[in-house]
Amino acid sequence: MPEHAGRPSGDSQIRQQLLHHARLLFSKKGYAKVSTRQIAEAAGVNAAMIRYYFQDKAGLFEAVVTETIQPLAQLVHQQNQQKSQSSPALFIQTYYQLMGQAPELPKLIFRSLHDPDSAEHRIVSKIFGQMFQQMISQLQRYMREPGRLKPECDPLNAIVSCVSLAIFPFLMPDVVKQQLGIAMTPHFLTQLGQHQQQLLHSGLVPDQEKQNV
Repeated sequence: MPEHAGRPSGDSQIRQQLLHHARLLFSKKGYAKVSTRQIAEAAGVNAAMIRYYFQDKAGLFEAVVTETIQPLAQLVHQQNQQKSQSSPALFIQTYYQLMGQAPELPKLIFRSLHDPDSAEHRIVSKIFGQMFQQMISQLQRYMREPGRLKPECDPLNAIVSCVSLAIFPFLMPDVVKQQLGIAMTPHFLTQLGQHQQQLLHSGLVPDQEKQNV
């Protein structure tokens, strides 16, 4: 964002406070049920600061989603530019680390992508569209490389499995999480990411390839 005359003191801190509390409120209540006034009050600043930094609620929501997934988007873009092939487990672990900051945010993103009439659909589609396209392209290259998968494994099914493993934990119904006694804490997600890596390795990688790792 360009520099402004009369920039408020504590500039970076105020902006980060707004992003933090907006992420929490959007994740908990959904985009439509959160007002800029509520976000400003939670952040302890004047609502005019949202207009100053983000123009409006849509701009703030876009910043929340963009900055949350930025490290993953950078990883995907870098691998795509280099035509290199990262393990799907790396994408899953990175996704867990990022979404662990706001475990309810993926639900909001998922609902937005499935509701074309919602105000946030356009924002989420714009942010995720290119990244998903690049990520799926990379997974396809990885899975279809000769000798990468067990002969009985279909590359398309393997890709669907990887995407499912990444997304489902955050979309799990609360009643299921309560029955299992789990919470989406950073510690749990780290352990789950390690488990998913072992699961993918055992289920997809040929025995000869395992010996060479």
